[in-house]
Amino acid sequence: MTDKNNKNQSSPPQTSVAIIGGGWAGLSAAIELCTLNYNVSLFESSPQLGGRARSIKWNDVTLDNGQHLMIGAYQQMQQSLQLIGADVGTLFKQIPHRMLMLNAQSGAAAFDLQLPTYPAPLHLLFGVLKIPNLSLKEKFLLLVRFNKLLNTPIKSDITVSNWLSLANLPVSYTKNCLEPVCLAALTTHPQQASAKAFQSVLQQTFNAPADFTDLLIPTTDLSQVFPDLAEQFILQQGGTIHARSKVQALQTEGNCITSISVNDETLKFDQVILATPANVSAKLLADIQPCQNIVEHIKQLNYEPISTLYLQFKQPISLPCPMVGLVNGTAEWVFERSLSGHADILAVVISAQGPHLEMSEATLLETVYTELSNCINDLPELLTSKLITEKRATFQCHPNVDKHRPGIRTNLSNLNLCGDYVYIEEKNAPGLPSTLEGALRSGVKCAQLILNSK
Repeated sequence: MTDKNNKNQSSPPQTSVAIIGGGWAGLSAAIELCTLNYNVSLFESSPQLGGRARSIKWNDVTLDNGQHLMIGAYQQMQQSLQLIGADVGTLFKQIPHRMLMLNAQSGAAAFDLQLPTYPAPLHLLFGVLKIPNLSLKEKFLLLVRFNKLLNTPIKSDITVSNWLSLANLPVSYTKNCLEPVCLAALTTHPQQASAKAFQSVLQQTFNAPADFTDLLIPTTDLSQVFPDLAEQFILQQGGTIHARSKVQALQTEGNCITSISVNDETLKFDQVILATPANVSAKLLADIQPCQNIVEHIKQLNYEPISTLYLQFKQPISLPCPMVGLVNGTAEWVFERSLSGHADILAVVISAQGPHLEMSEATLLETVYTELSNCINDLPELLTSKLITEKRATFQCHPNVDKHRPGIRTNLSNLNLCGDYVYIEEKNAPGLPSTLEGALRSGVKCAQLILNSK
């Protein structure tokens, strides 16, 4: 067992907590509990922390195992970083969001929304008024109807496509803005996605301070943004981190976890947090009778993939803005990597199920390169590429999906769950989709529930 330990042996005995899983949810729970004077031991089966949001090495450069989008609305992420002493202003460059959508076939601008830094709802008002290709009447109707769409409660959950069709918004706004945003935010096609979840995302973004819509562009790789800093903090606070340590089983007696098996060792803890992906949690709970309801819930979840195609060019390359959307093609979003030190690399993201998954890597590369050539003048020579597909990147956010998401608490008195798939809201409010922000919030709330249960 690989053990990183900086524990103060003179400290008095504390409540011991085992956190199984070193992704962003598990790390956020560990941070909170360390600050609350708990004795934290975190177990991660891989050699590296960060789960599905960590760095990788490729061609002597450090990139991420998938391109992630972060925005100003990620308040828990910023709070967690501040808690561990990170300088958010150094880790990210914050810029006003510009929703520039290009036609992948012609390169023409299909939609362009720039949101100024005015208080809500003025930022949306002035942003819409400056949208090209819409008449003044269309802009007025858009503002009125979108405001109604945003703030009218949805009594019975339906698909995003059906919800948007009822709003009678300008076709350009629906097809070239809202539907791509839905796919990006929920990793679920609008024809399958939950209107309640999408409305909640839009409300948390647009009915909020103007900087909530800002892009937070990392100036370094994902591991250095959070997992590495979290590890340092946990160790400094006296916690332990066990890498390459796979939890094989949970032993129970009555309604309590008595011990856990890790790399063929049996270890005892007062509290246990499962911060593993949903399918891994289900396997660990499969033989525990009081947790069969959780297992059955998890079995009802479907999953969506996310593909990231990294392209390295012979020369540095720049886009009209750090993130550009493409419509009427295969590629969906293109990100610059210049702010993280790689001006010669673009990241192309394709979310959810689609024809691209049936293409060979060579065919996908050729298709994407052609679309980029249509949109970017004098595209440099391509040197190499790397395709990363996370098959279970997110749970499918379909209507009423929250009914299948387990909560933090379990029927075992000392076992709790956290992760982006866990439902953490109150009063049946729509849960966040599968995002880093959702993972962090779940970890923090899990830690708080443990504190409140003492």
